[in-house]
Amino acid sequence: MITAQMVKELREKTGAGMMKCKEALNECNGNLEEAIDFLRKKGLASADKRSGRATSQGLVVPLISENRRTAGIVEANCETDFVAKTDDFINFANKLAELVLNTPSVKSTSDLEKLSIDGQTIDDYRKSMIAKTGENITIGRAEHLEIPSGGNGFFDNYVHGNGAIGVIVEVKTADSAVATNTEAIQTVHNIALQAAAMKPLYTFSNDVPVEVMNREKDVIIGQIKNDPKNANKPEEIVNKIVEGRLAKYCEENCLFNQVFFLDDTKKISDLLADLSKKIGSEVTLVSFRRWARGEGCETPEVATAEAGA
Repeated sequence: MITAQMVKELREKTGAGMMKCKEALNECNGNLEEAIDFLRKKGLASADKRSGRATSQGLVVPLISENRRTAGIVEANCETDFVAKTDDFINFANKLAELVLNTPSVKSTSDLEKLSIDGQTIDDYRKSMIAKTGENITIGRAEHLEIPSGGNGFFDNYVHGNGAIGVIVEVKTADSAVATNTEAIQTVHNIALQAAAMKPLYTFSNDVPVEVMNREKDVIIGQIKNDPKNANKPEEIVNKIVEGRLAKYCEENCLFNQVFFLDDTKKISDLLADLSKKIGSEVTLVSFRRWARGEGCETPEVATAEAGA
């Protein structure tokens, strides 16, 4: 049975009309992911999977060390924007981020929960915040990053919307002096801005999983079949169209391949090539983290239920 909630969720994920969403769910026997692809093949939905993710309030805090060789990023969540803006919650999130920055063993929330702050376990500290705010408080994500020992490189960070989005970008450099070069720092900061603004899913095209590329290919073929202009074209032409659209997918979703949002004549790869040439030392992109507040977190209803338990 297709419920109103299922239709609502599909509409939130795709932006398609209610009737089209109901039709897609009926065609796909209620399978949400198949319904998304069904609508995309019809040209009625976007590929952006983020639009329908459950949201919650809180802060994402990305920090880097003074020498830029280590970084830490934390997502702390609460139920309301009001609590997220309080000094107590901001202090809570920042203390967690500082602990992650200074603790190499933290690669996940479970690692963070083994530590303590001000003589309290992380869980007791979190519970004290619940008691103080009257809201459920959770730690969504936590990760420590560092430049490998003996290697050269640095991090830059960016916070958007008072903690709505946090970004960390890592680059590798030919020598250690580049980490203090103002031109290099500004360029990498611009790449962090790019990640925040343009929502890349991957660093390089090689990072896109095979199953994702296969899914995109299937959707593209479906779109071609539903397009009267292309439906009857020879197979070799169809293959070229598919190849071109897959390349476009990588350009839109891989940070290294993206068009720079401040100058559409350049890609991020061009920015780094230009920088390397200008400073006479190679700078290459390694990875990035772009965490948006509430991604993958519990719905507010679930969080409220737990807080009141």
